[in-house]
Amino acid sequence: MIESIIKPKRPTGAGWVRESSAALEAIMRAAAMATTTEAWFHRESGIQVFSSVEIAREPGQTDLGPEYHLSLSKNGGRHGPLRTTSAEALWCIAQFDLVDAREDNHVPSGVVRNFWRPVADHLSGYECPCADDEPAMREDKGDFVWRGVTR
Repeated sequence: MIESIIKPKRPTGAGWVRESSAALEAIMRAAAMATTTEAWFHRESGIQVFSSVEIAREPGQTDLGPEYHLSLSKNGGRHGPLRTTSAEALWCIAQFDLVDAREDNHVPSGVVRNFWRPVADHLSGYECPCADDEPAMREDKGDFVWRGVTR
């Protein structure tokens, strides 16, 4: 197995525990096609993060190279995962040193919030031109936005 030299972002604050199930990480890698994925859990807040390095390129779009990807949700107990609020998401991406990451969600009524940032510093802040073409759907009184596909 080839190991990537670009590692997923890791939390810098206290209270995070790495979930180190080899089976869980293999499933995440296969589902996300990420080169490397780590699962993290913050017990006090109940927030779970999948931190990955991925190459997510669509035909005809700008090649950004590898990107950091944080996928956030909150433990809802027996009711399953819950969506984090914007405030919780901002706190979380700061914990992973990705305050300049862009939120990009494409799942209707999804509970996961997805944040992306190119690994290359000079591409930080890149906004996909498709964002202007895709309708923005707002949920939770505007706290969560996902984009519909127009193709």
